[in-house]
Amino acid sequence: MKKAALLFCAVTMFSFAFAQNESIHYDVNPKYPHHATPEERLMIPSLSQQAHLRDAVYPMAPVNAVAEFQPMGGVMIAYPLGIPVSLVRELSQITQVKVIVSSGYDSLQAKPYFSDNQVNMSNVEFWLINHDSYWVRDYGPWFVIDGQDSVRVIDFTYNRPLRQNDDASMTYVAEKLGVNRFEMPFVHTGGNYMVDGYGTAASTMLVLQENPAETESSILSMTQNYLGIDNYMILPDPLGEYIAHIDCWGKFLDVDKVLIGKVPENDPRYANYEAVAMTFAESTTPWGNHYQVYRIYANPNSNLATPYTNSLILNDHVFVPVTGNSHDNEAISVYQQAMPGYTIVPIMQSDYTPWYSTDALHCRTHELADLGMLYIKHYPLLGHRHMSEDLTISATIKALSGENLITDSLLVYYKINNEDWQHQLLQNVSDNEYQFNFGNVDVQSGDSIQYFIYAKDESGRREKHPYIGAADPHAFVVDGVGIPQQEMLKVSVCPNPATDFVMIMGEDLSDVTVYDMAGRQIDYLTLSESGIEKISCSEWQNGVYFLHFRDKNGRISIQKLVISR
Repeated sequence: MKKAALLFCAVTMFSFAFAQNESIHYDVNPKYPHHATPEERLMIPSLSQQAHLRDAVYPMAPVNAVAEFQPMGGVMIAYPLGIPVSLVRELSQITQVKVIVSSGYDSLQAKPYFSDNQVNMSNVEFWLINHDSYWVRDYGPWFVIDGQDSVRVIDFTYNRPLRQNDDASMTYVAEKLGVNRFEMPFVHTGGNYMVDGYGTAASTMLVLQENPAETESSILSMTQNYLGIDNYMILPDPLGEYIAHIDCWGKFLDVDKVLIGKVPENDPRYANYEAVAMTFAESTTPWGNHYQVYRIYANPNSNLATPYTNSLILNDHVFVPVTGNSHDNEAISVYQQAMPGYTIVPIMQSDYTPWYSTDALHCRTHELADLGMLYIKHYPLLGHRHMSEDLTISATIKALSGENLITDSLLVYYKINNEDWQHQLLQNVSDNEYQFNFGNVDVQSGDSIQYFIYAKDESGRREKHPYIGAADPHAFVVDGVGIPQQEMLKVSVCPNPATDFVMIMGEDLSDVTVYDMAGRQIDYLTLSESGIEKISCSEWQNGVYFLHFRDKNGRISIQKLVISR
């Protein structure tokens, strides 16, 4: 008994002593840099060849890659830390935090430090997984839902060949999660991969450069088979830095929303950033509309970094790295405008964990998919629909938990012309397919309809589509009877988001009425016949607006505009 008491005192004193020296909890002198070492760069061609020779074993089709903004069950970080303990605390308040440690000694050291900093320890689990670095984004798991409606881990050959523990760690992560793992036989990294959950992904050309044993065609084939990607956007890197990761300058915020950095006009990279932003603006999303391209200040040359695209979306929270730069508040405002309804959490860098424009919060965390998620896939009605069209919406709804759906809680919520929300039951038409026909409600030509889908299952999960629901619903407008699709009124509004003015482009436009999110009319303008017009919006408050255009033939177009200063 006496020995046990002495042992307890020794452990307590040991823990207290470690807690006093805060720096021991951080990887302040990493074994490897974030970038590839010269030796690693020389090893990439042989690494690509080794990966190329592996047998390909695919998950069961059809495969859907899980997006960062889909339902998550937790987040993974590494200890010693590469993130401020304040972020660990914030994460532990809303989700499960899986901390990978290379030894039991590390977990013994971390626990009192976390507790002393108000981390919710009931949501923290330590995983004994040997690793070389804290950049879990770069070597962490990618998640897919396969043809058996099960979540699987997709692994790859990590593009840092000397960091064999990092590369091997995903085998053990998959074991901890209890899911099957499939390894794509080519070289990649998580910081250079973003996906929308609907078959579109984006990376920089680094993925081609680091796979000399592959052709672009073979890479497209593998990403289709392993990830269900049928539109892989391989883009030039506008940043032009050592890392060439897409999360240093871009981020999918939703299926039809993308955030792109915006450097000062005198930066030599300005044209490159504008070109990639235009690429997205002119591209069609899986939902059939054009991307809403949000711009956020970026200055890679600033003394205080501007790593604002390097954020983490975790269910209804967004964690944004800030540095004390004068543009921090502006960056938070852009997220608030782009993602209404989400809780935007700024995370200040610490002395032990500085943020860089090429390495920040997203690089050092990794979301973990909810293995039993309530999955909703829906292609929304957007833009303009005619009274003569079928106004039926369809949704695939699956409870991956294996629990039953609650059929009287499978609903579509909608409102017409900013009136009160109403709801109707979705009708089951086959297996996991559900429908609702807006043609069965009282809609008239010119009506604007906003809606979202709601579902609940017996596991207690509740989900909406779009994810945030009423705060940022799907929206469409009903046009007059019999107007054929090719005669729809086409209007372009740019820039969007805007600050002081917008350019309007369209033929035979008559007028525009401007409404805010509450449905209040805030402006009305008669338009000239020139087809191009500049409209001042300098007196409009920051927020989301709907511009209702009419042409001389009575056709209507509604465009969503964000004002962000």
